[in-house]
Formats: sequence, structure tokens, C-alpha cells
Amino acid sequence: MFRLAALVFLASSMSVTPAALAQTSGGWQPYLDRAYGFSAALPLGAFEIVDAEETPGIALSEIGGEATINLYGGPAQGMTREALEERLETGAQLSTTTYRAGGDSWFVLSGFYGGERKDTIFYTKVLFSPDHQTFSAFEITFPARDKPRFEAMVEHFEDNFTRPRP
Repeated sequence: MFRLAALVFLASSMSVTPAALAQTSGGWQPYLDRAYGFSAALPLGAFEIVDAEETPGIALSEIGGEATINLYGGPAQGMTREALEERLETGAQLSTTTYRAGGDSWFVLSGFYGGERKDTIFYTKVLFSPDHQTFSAFEITFPARDKPRFEAMVEHFEDNFTRPRP
């Protein structure tokens, strides 16, 4: 189960339209979520899209590895940043948060999963639309032993992930 499962609960009542994935040659490929208007660059050379019909947005799995990437958006009417952050931290997934940062319209949580996945790092970023009515989120998970390999990828997501349009 992905850490963003708590956000899926919020987004479960929404109607999801297909996402737009631009066709480019190799490397990072642009992604646009048509329902909420957020965008990202996806590493489709190293990851493949997985069928996750029960989860809105797009889910990717590392080819030949254990890493995952999940992106999606949802409604956020009446939800404060603090409430959404708390929901993620107290969700069904046992985890230890070792890093947090945030502002009025965004937050980041990072740390380690507990239980059987205790050696798995998660990095989650949530951005609210300018009117705070919707959110976009991404999460990347990977084995702790692979942290050096994924640090640049996390930075790339940080630089290219956008908030939803109002």
C-alpha cells in the first residue's frame, strides 16, 4: 500500500480523466494530469506505468528494481495543510518521519516505513492550488540502500512537479 493511500481517500469520490503523457525519446518525459492540471517529468526509461485502477493519478514501478513513484491530485476544499499532513502521518502505513518542511501551500514528509518495509525510504510532497481547493502530490519510495542512486531523482521531481491549476 502506498503512503499516499490516505490522500486516495480524499480523492476517491472524484471523477478521474485520463492523464496526458507526451511521447518523447528516452529520459524524462512530460506528464500532465488533465483533471487537476498539475505536471511532472517522469523517468519512463527506468520506470514503467503500472495499472492501478483503484488509485487516481499515475503509478510507476522501477524496471528491475523496488522503487515506486505515485502522482495524483484531488479536492482539498476545507482541508488545511496541517490536517492533510496529519492524515498522511497517521494513515494506515506505519512510518517514521525524519524530515518535514512546509509553507502555507505545500509540505514535504520523508522518512522510513515501519513493519516489513522498514528499510524503505519515502519522500512525499503535496502542493495546493493557489485557491487551496485542490492538491497535487507525488511520492517516491525506494530501498534505503539505494539512497545515493535516487537523490538526484528526488531533486528532479522537486524541480519539475507543479501545483494544480485553480
